[in-house]
Amino acid sequence: MNHRTILARLALPLALAALAAASVACSGQEGRRIDILAGDRPDGTMYFQPATLQLAPGEKVTFYVENQGSGDHEFESDEAGIDEVVIPAGKTRKITWTAPKSGQYPIYCDITGHRAAGMELTVRIAAP
Repeated sequence: MNHRTILARLALPLALAALAAASVACSGQEGRRIDILAGDRPDGTMYFQPATLQLAPGEKVTFYVENQGSGDHEFESDEAGIDEVVIPAGKTRKITWTAPKSGQYPIYCDITGHRAAGMELTVRIAAP
């Protein structure tokens, strides 16, 4: 068997092994995945679902925020150190964040009137 034949037979398994290793390495960078739905109801109220989350201090998570509403929404928290992310209607945005020290922190939509209409979720951070 010549070198080209050996390389050809090894190329696919080696490529798949490299892809699997890269996938495992990348998943650790995002931490735990948390899906959040954002939207507005016909009665004018707005929401994040779930409305509460429980995390451990220093836990790394990635929020996948899907906007099911009819207009833009935001996802932010000055108190928890989450910079404003705008989520257009029908889109999903990914936010990776590390939970701060123990406590209770709001995450909200800061568009005028949205937070008052109910668009806030509470993150409770405590040691397991």
